[in-house]
Amino acid sequence: MSFRSTLILLNVIALVLILAFLAWRILSVRRNPGTKVPENLGDGHSDEQLEGPRLERALGTSLIFVLVVALALPLYFVFEPGRQTRALDGFDERAVERGATLFANNQMPGYDPTKSLLCANCHGVDAQGGAAPWVLQPELDKCDDVENKSNAAVPECLPQQVAWAAPALDTVLLRFDPEQVARILVWGRPGSPMPAWGVESGKGVLNSQSINDLVAYLESIQITKEQAQARSTKVAVQYRQDAASNLKSQQQLLADARAALAKAQAGGTAAAVAEAQVKVDTQAAVVASAQKWADQVAAMSEGEVLFRTNCARCHTKGASYFDPNNLRLPTPPSPGSGAFGPSLTDGSTLLQFPGQAGVQLQYNWVAVGAPENEGYGVRGVSSGQMPHFENLLTEKQINAIIAYERSL
Repeated sequence: MSFRSTLILLNVIALVLILAFLAWRILSVRRNPGTKVPENLGDGHSDEQLEGPRLERALGTSLIFVLVVALALPLYFVFEPGRQTRALDGFDERAVERGATLFANNQMPGYDPTKSLLCANCHGVDAQGGAAPWVLQPELDKCDDVENKSNAAVPECLPQQVAWAAPALDTVLLRFDPEQVARILVWGRPGSPMPAWGVESGKGVLNSQSINDLVAYLESIQITKEQAQARSTKVAVQYRQDAASNLKSQQQLLADARAALAKAQAGGTAAAVAEAQVKVDTQAAVVASAQKWADQVAAMSEGEVLFRTNCARCHTKGASYFDPNNLRLPTPPSPGSGAFGPSLTDGSTLLQFPGQAGVQLQYNWVAVGAPENEGYGVRGVSSGQMPHFENLLTEKQINAIIAYERSL
């Protein structure tokens, strides 16, 4: 039993005893009305009685109560800081539990169909990243013409379903501070699948307490700096391997399509042959696209690969959903040409961080960042939304990214 519970129990017992004594006194008088002379009108006790055992009992009782108070007060002040710490820890634990419920989907133990926001559907049940469905609207000028809208004969003017890569959240507080994470939760990321969850935005359902609960949950699942850096290195290696393995997979699909065409030509109908030929032609185009992408990735420098796996989602339009196998997607723009973050091309990085001294200034900006409304580089003013990467990448990796950005 805790010290607080013990104090409560003692107070309850004392209150019960006092009430029992009062009830006894009242009931004893009612049972014998008028039969006893009030003590203040009687002869009273003699001096021998008053100053003998009766006085000793009264003084002994007083001494006991004095000792109780003398011991209880120091004990209270000794245990009070611990009680406060436990109360704060308990509040934090309950905040994490509430945040886990908000984050969960039906594959997680904390799931509650009346409260959960299903964040895990996009970011993964382990919060290591995932994919979110997103519909791209056509952007070509000709798609504004009525005859081209929703026209299957003009496929480039049809909305395209893509899988938008959702970032890992078990490292989000290594990239942002808690206030920045809360701001993202409140306002979302316009132009992406990340919605605005806060009532402050006028679009969400979460009050400030719920936003803080989500942040508390994310804090509880953060991995270490060393683990994050090891993962970033692994992701960069996997980026190259994925391009090569994708090419092999598409080449195998082309071989299967050609085998099906040969089978149809051997004994199928003209319609079956025509259908099989379309599949071969389509898959051949996909293989050509996958080959071009694999060659491009193989030629990338370490800095470009690290840029694409860490920076491109903000600084390159379409980087979060690019798929070399989807021929209907718009042609990807040049890396670093800008999206949610500013363009880094055409020497803009060299203008922002000029000369050799600018290399160190740029390193500080990428590694540590700057608080909102504070300056960086040449007359740059931080919006407070640029993540910092000193906890996710090694110094060598950050310098490789900087060298690549300065070459754009």
